[in-house]
Amino acid sequence: MQGYQQVLEKMRGWTPVDWDSVFDGLDTIFGDEVSHHAVGALRPRKCSVAAPDYEAPVELAQRFRVAITQLVHRGRRDEVERKHPDVTGLIERARALQSERLPADPRQALGFLRRLGEVTLELADCLEKAGSVTGLVETSVVIGC
Repeated sequence: MQGYQQVLEKMRGWTPVDWDSVFDGLDTIFGDEVSHHAVGALRPRKCSVAAPDYEAPVELAQRFRVAITQLVHRGRRDEVERKHPDVTGLIERARALQSERLPADPRQALGFLRRLGEVTLELADCLEKAGSVTGLVETSVVIGC
């Protein structure tokens, strides 16, 4: 009975992912490298002297973590790893990134946010190709899924 109550408590606190907010965050960290709401190979990264200005790296990281959590749960629920073994490494990479702390250094934080964003995009794309999610991405050309 206690386990059942814990599940109910978690369900009460659950809120759906605000995908518009997630994609806005991706736009913030990738700029014009990735089009809004579209997954694909990232354009070559531009070297710049200063990191792009973004307001709340902790909030951006949390948006990506919540999205990754939902995507991983959806993939596991639908047994995507069994049907598409190539997704296993991506899910492992996503879970590992989720557990990392946001670096205090702004440049390192940007790199971390970019890795979180990239794995979010790749996971959404792979799960859409596998039929586990729909409507998250408009185009998909990520290699490996």
